[in-house]
Amino acid sequence: MKKNLKKSFITKASAYVFICVILNVLTSCSQNVMEVQSNSGGSSPKFSITEPVYKTNAEDSRCTIGGVYFDFYNKASSDVVFMEVRLNVYDKKTRKNAFTGHGTIVSGNACQIKSGAKKNMCVPLDEFITVISDAGYLIDQFFISRIEYSDGSVYKDIFGTYAASGGE
Repeated sequence: MKKNLKKSFITKASAYVFICVILNVLTSCSQNVMEVQSNSGGSSPKFSITEPVYKTNAEDSRCTIGGVYFDFYNKASSDVVFMEVRLNVYDKKTRKNAFTGHGTIVSGNACQIKSGAKKNMCVPLDEFITVISDAGYLIDQFFISRIEYSDGSVYKDIFGTYAASGGE
């Protein structure tokens, strides 16, 4: 009888610990979601972007082989000093991941975009491209995941709430 009682207690204690861990994980996720909402003021973020486009020509010194180009318009009252972008790149012919061994590409760079200014940006893909595709690439789930402003404030979108996709 004592063995069964002890076993029952251990099983209940394990279940309690498991539930506490799950609740902790869910609470952290909801805090991240609230952070995204509060950073964007509960409405749209303080920027606009154009549809991302893959180009092979070197329009930017950071993209000598190829990159994803987009225009960024800073609608915030502070200057942008750092930006992080996340995106997925697929082969246009096969519709499969374009770069073996790479899922979502993350690119972060210091930059200077004044409040109210528009700037053409390039996410370089040079380090990933081994064979240049004649057909080009499809860009999907492209989003600004982090912006740091000159006043010290930070915008985060870790889930891709405001994601865009590039056309064909």
